[in-house]
Amino acid sequence: MLTKFKYPIFAVAVGLTIAVTSCNNAPAVETAESGDDTVTISKSMSNDSLTGTVIAYYIQDSISKGFNFYREIDSILKSQEKAFEISLRGKYESYQKFEDNVRRKMEANEITGMQLDELQREAVAKQEAIANYERQRGGELQQESMEYTNVLMNKISAAGREFAQERGIDLLFFYQKGGQINYISDAMDVTQQFINFLNKREDELMGGSEEDAEETEVSDNQ
Repeated sequence: MLTKFKYPIFAVAVGLTIAVTSCNNAPAVETAESGDDTVTISKSMSNDSLTGTVIAYYIQDSISKGFNFYREIDSILKSQEKAFEISLRGKYESYQKFEDNVRRKMEANEITGMQLDELQREAVAKQEAIANYERQRGGELQQESMEYTNVLMNKISAAGREFAQERGIDLLFFYQKGGQINYISDAMDVTQQFINFLNKREDELMGGSEEDAEETEVSDNQ
């Protein structure tokens, strides 16, 4: 039976956050890019009156859906995974045909004892070749996925720091359902603004991603 190799694809969780706030809780106005249009976004500010800390958050899952480069890499990796599974399935099907052919010849008494020994050795060699391919190629894809995940995480994290500093954000974090936070006000949500920021500066942020991934691989192998 065909054994399906599974590995994680592009699960990137980065601790970034943004807040658009003021001490008097007046609405803040931010200009952000939305596609080719420029839109004005109004947000209530979120300020801890006791500490003066400006707090904001973004929805983690929305980054994978809204950040163009993230979706592009995810699509490439999934395409490679599908190609790998198709190739592996073909190898299993080819081996199954080999077994069926041998079985038919045995039932028709067309195989001598010496030939059977040779066929058994051939069967073992085929099985080992499939196992080695599944392990090696599957491992390569998993490693590539991890490398790009780390690169994306680092670049998005750096962009988040810059984004927060430009807007006077003190505490930026990501929010996801099922996490430790039970409730948080929508007034602190700056997800779309951050996605716009990432997409607007995509080329700059993602420049050298392949080189960074290669450096990550070298570092992991040392």
